[in-house]
Amino acid sequence: MSERTGVTEEQVLQVRLGHGANCSSIGSVVDTLFATAAVGAAVFAAVVAALGNEPVRVVRRAPSPGDSEDGDEP
Repeated sequence: MSERTGVTEEQVLQVRLGHGANCSSIGSVVDTLFATAAVGAAVFAAVVAALGNEPVRVVRRAPSPGDSEDGDEP
């Protein structure tokens, strides 16, 4: 067996710069997860916006036998 001396210039086919650099497999996974989360959040926001607002109704409780007529607590 021969001893390895390192990578030479002739052995390098391509060097990527910037985001993802040379660890493309993990970079692709992270990018895919981020894109999926972003799209999911956008879909969720669109569904919530499409449902609109439901009017708020205030429902008074039934008076107890000891309550006064005008609704104030004794």
